[in-house]
Amino acid sequence: MKASTNPNASADAEIYADLVETLFDTTHTLITGILSGVLVPTIAWLSTGNASYLGLVALMTTVGAYRVEVLLAHQRAPIKKRRIEAAKWEMLYASGAIVFMALLGFSAAILFNYHHNEMIGYYGVIIMTGVTGNLAARNAARPNIVFWQVMGTCMPLAFTLFFNFSPWYWGISAFLFFGAISVFKTTKFLQGHLESALRNGLDAMRQRQKFSIALNSMTHGLCMGDADLNITVLNRRIVEFFGIVAATTPIKLESLAHAIGRSVDMSPAETALFTERWMRHAAMAHANVFMHKVGDRYFDFHCERADGGAFITVIEDVTTKQRALREIERIAHFDELTGLPNRYQFQDTLGEDLSQLRQGDRSLALLNIDLDRFKEVNDTLGHVIGDQLLAHVGARLSACAPTPDLVARLGGDEFCVLMRASPSSEKIDDMASRVLNEMRRPFLIEGHRITIGASIGVAIAPKDANTPIGLLKCSDLGLYKAKTSARGTAVWYTPQMQDELLKKRQIEDELREALGRDELSVFYQPIVDSRRGLVVAMEALLRWRHPERGMISPGVFIPIAEETGLIVEIGAWVLRQACRDATAWPSHIRVAVNLAPLQFQEADLLDTISEALAESGLAPDRLELEITESALISNTIDVEAKLKSIAALGARLALDDFGTGYSSLSYLNRFPVRKVKIDQAFSRQAIDSPKTQAIISAISALARDLDLDLVAEGVETHAQLAFMASKSIFLIQGFLYSKPRPIEELLPLLENWADAPRLEDVAA
Repeated sequence: MKASTNPNASADAEIYADLVETLFDTTHTLITGILSGVLVPTIAWLSTGNASYLGLVALMTTVGAYRVEVLLAHQRAPIKKRRIEAAKWEMLYASGAIVFMALLGFSAAILFNYHHNEMIGYYGVIIMTGVTGNLAARNAARPNIVFWQVMGTCMPLAFTLFFNFSPWYWGISAFLFFGAISVFKTTKFLQGHLESALRNGLDAMRQRQKFSIALNSMTHGLCMGDADLNITVLNRRIVEFFGIVAATTPIKLESLAHAIGRSVDMSPAETALFTERWMRHAAMAHANVFMHKVGDRYFDFHCERADGGAFITVIEDVTTKQRALREIERIAHFDELTGLPNRYQFQDTLGEDLSQLRQGDRSLALLNIDLDRFKEVNDTLGHVIGDQLLAHVGARLSACAPTPDLVARLGGDEFCVLMRASPSSEKIDDMASRVLNEMRRPFLIEGHRITIGASIGVAIAPKDANTPIGLLKCSDLGLYKAKTSARGTAVWYTPQMQDELLKKRQIEDELREALGRDELSVFYQPIVDSRRGLVVAMEALLRWRHPERGMISPGVFIPIAEETGLIVEIGAWVLRQACRDATAWPSHIRVAVNLAPLQFQEADLLDTISEALAESGLAPDRLELEITESALISNTIDVEAKLKSIAALGARLALDDFGTGYSSLSYLNRFPVRKVKIDQAFSRQAIDSPKTQAIISAISALARDLDLDLVAEGVETHAQLAFMASKSIFLIQGFLYSKPRPIEELLPLLENWADAPRLEDVAA
């Protein structure tokens, strides 16, 4: 039999299965109906002895037994399976029900047709109509079954009355017809209400399921309760958060709090505190949040009141957030690399210590420590080794200055030590000496033996300053003095350092204006072939003639220009000026221009050189660019590319101050260097130091084997000139020939320098 609903749709299939299930719910009415129906032909047979009634009894009993068997089979079948096979069970039920009622209808029709004047006939009709009326209630879920049942029950008698009796009986026939229609309509009405109720129930059940899924899928815990703090809703996350046994609601909030306390082994006092806090916040009229540590985790309890005084608490596990906040706080106050307090933490601590100094006659000392040659370690061995070195430095400093003294890393390679408890000058000097000695002691890192050093600036509070910024500034000035005068020492701050700083800033400001006011000029120092007394090159050297202070030493303003970056602009100007001046010299004389390390870091260095050559018209091979090891030591890949590009232009490269670094030999092999200049320190010691003489001999032999020009700088005496000649070094630069002079003074000497010192003069 075709069902009126679509079993393929999930919702309709569920409702259809529920409707079919109701057919089998009324067991007692089914048995009663079967017995009542069989009673009609039984009474007729007993009263009349007619064998046809006995046959009807047998048929109806058989069909009734079939219906009972279907009922029992349905009860035995698993509910899940019979719901899936709902259409089959409806067909089994309908076949028995319709056939049984049709047999009942035929029994009543026969009785009335043949025995309508007898009481038994009317008795049969009454039973038939009574059973028919009961169909609407018992089978309301399936109106189609009821329709065929009432048709089978009522239509045989209706047709019998219509065709076999007088018109006076047609009224009964009409009553049966319209009664059957009425029963069917009533069944349809009941079925509509029943299906609507089932659909609403299904929707409600699904909403409850969705609510339950949503409730238990929340990342937060949730509990809800009434005004008396009885919890009626409790999700699974709370059980998981606290490891409690799932509680059956309703449960008192107080009981839940105690259960949580027991699950994490809270003490009775801790449990009481936790319970009191939760109940107090849950009872508050306004939304609020409190955080509580439960076991080893942290939770935020968001409490809020709902309508009717009900309460809601949402519980969030904020352990990760709290740990992250603590980690952020640690990172904000401590150096990640060394584990020491960082600048911000140190300044806070220093501020607290200084505020206590104002309340008593006490003092403290600040040692500002900067590592020497740390950049060389980073550039040659890499930042990984550099980071490890900083960690080792932090450990050594901590060992030098145990509690109550404080060690901090201010940033980069800058550290500090705060000496408390009113240290004496002797203790401060001892501390500085220990730090310097520890920093000089070699570090062994991943097979590298690293030797650095440190410079220290010392300031005293409250004598020098009474604020953190002021004391750090004073120690910075002492440190600056230590690094610019004699590295590897400790220098105490003096007020004169502030004056020197102001003077330095004044020089910086005036130097920025000097270039535009034509106060800068280029002097030249000849490089002479001592065998012939012939000038072969001249080195361009910057000079500053101040309108008020006169000539300012390059040793004063060049370091300032390098610190401030002005050296890039000034160096480019010197290059252009030197190239222009050299065009007026004899073609065999080259011009040598120094390139500062900061210039070498400029991306447009090659363009600057090319433009200077193009603007002046100087042949590229007459330009020598002098570079120092400090310019080569960082980013050697970039440096190598720039040097090769410069060489490709035709300009010559010279390595200045050779012998003062520890890796210069590798540069001779790697970079396109054409000339090497021995540092003037070797020339000064050449006569008196056998070690220096041996070094000069080795450099000379190396240059000869590599086919490099070799220049001795700083030659001032004939004895030095003779020694250099004995080592086959004939290119000489120094005061023996000339100090740096304006080009106007040197121009007459370029073609013929008659009185220039020559080797034959020295020999004579």
